[in-house]
Amino acid sequence: MFIRRVSNKLRRIKDYLCDYIVYKCLEKDRPKESGLLRIILRGRKLVGFYGECHMYIYGGYLSSVRELKKYYYLLGAKEIEYLVRWHSTRINNRNVWNKLDVLIYNPGVPDRKGAPSLGAVLEWIPDNCKRIEVTNAVFKGYMPQHTEKVFKNDQLFIWGDKNINKLLNEKESESKLEELLSESFYDPQFVIDYFEKSIKRLKQYEQRCTIKIADYIEENGKKRPLFYSVTHPEDEIMRELTLRIMNELGLERRELRNTSGQAGLFDLHTHGEVIYPSVCKALGFSNEVLERTIHPGSYKNLDYTFEKYVKEYYRMGKEIAEQ
Repeated sequence: MFIRRVSNKLRRIKDYLCDYIVYKCLEKDRPKESGLLRIILRGRKLVGFYGECHMYIYGGYLSSVRELKKYYYLLGAKEIEYLVRWHSTRINNRNVWNKLDVLIYNPGVPDRKGAPSLGAVLEWIPDNCKRIEVTNAVFKGYMPQHTEKVFKNDQLFIWGDKNINKLLNEKESESKLEELLSESFYDPQFVIDYFEKSIKRLKQYEQRCTIKIADYIEENGKKRPLFYSVTHPEDEIMRELTLRIMNELGLERRELRNTSGQAGLFDLHTHGEVIYPSVCKALGFSNEVLERTIHPGSYKNLDYTFEKYVKEYYRMGKEIAEQ
């Protein structure tokens, strides 16, 4: 384990230094066939990334494919927050983007302080740059309780729960939470209709995307849960999306190994939301799904089962309301 950690750290340092050199050369508008750029790229196509946390996972998987690395150099294969933190001045130079051969990006990425907007990047890349627009893979079908309205807290709970919010607003007692634990809380037909409508909405959203995932969720999403939250898919989805990106790059499907390590996968496991017992029953999930734990926030390594999640959310919401 120690050797693996050291190896991963050394690899990350190497990747950073190579990216730094490439960025600096591009900033100075150096031809890709000259000097250090020629040595690093070795005739490979230059691939840039612009997106949110999913990009870190794609980069980790793509970096594990030797055949891909023969033909492509993955520049800045991280989320935009990382690029701002480590390469902010460099990524704001249009010369960094106007020599890309491929751009892999998510649509609708909100502007970030210290980073160029997605619109600017799409203007800066050359006309012959291959654009691969990857779905954001936002899917609400498992979580009809989802809402962005959540009481102010120290990011222990990122997403809100409509049903618990209602109990808190109406000052209902904690005993009412037992209703949420029931397998009959949501009507089965409502759950199925909600799932199907979520698929339909995702398909409509993905019409513009190069890489889609709604068809995969439609085929497999009732066999097992594929999302930790509406914005964070399970690793199975990230692998499938990466394989589809590889296909777009002209490479065959194969086994993938995530070189970003467990850190990237844990990032997906955060911001988790529960799947209600009534939803599990309606979709035909096994009882094991009810026992899976989630991390509802960003920074705390919490393992909440459904029952614990509901009770902690209620307790904290009530406590904050009484302050």
